[in-house]
Amino acid sequence: DFQAQYANLTLIGLLEDYKGKIIGTKDSLANLASTSVGDTMLEVEDFLCNMNVSFVERRYDEVKNDICGTLFGGVAQINWALWLLGISLEVVAVLAHVLTVRLRGLSEK
Repeated sequence: DFQAQYANLTLIGLLEDYKGKIIGTKDSLANLASTSVGDTMLEVEDFLCNMNVSFVERRYDEVKNDICGTLFGGVAQINWALWLLGISLEVVAVLAHVLTVRLRGLSEK
């Protein structure tokens, strides 16, 4: 079957046939713009041109800055403040115990 169709074609003949098919495809694509598919393509192009959503990026940056910078920064400051307060209370408790023992010894004498 293959030999019956293509055995008599030369390389130049195959290239000419390919050229004809490419020209036919180009013409079909050019005619596509005048059909309903072409109207759909124009609507999609119009939609893409009007789809400027730069406000989303700006809002995302604002939310990211507010959450990652302000909120987590505040939580970290509160965390460190509570740790410092806890360590200070431990120091005060130890110092109070030491002073109680020392001062009790002086009052008994």
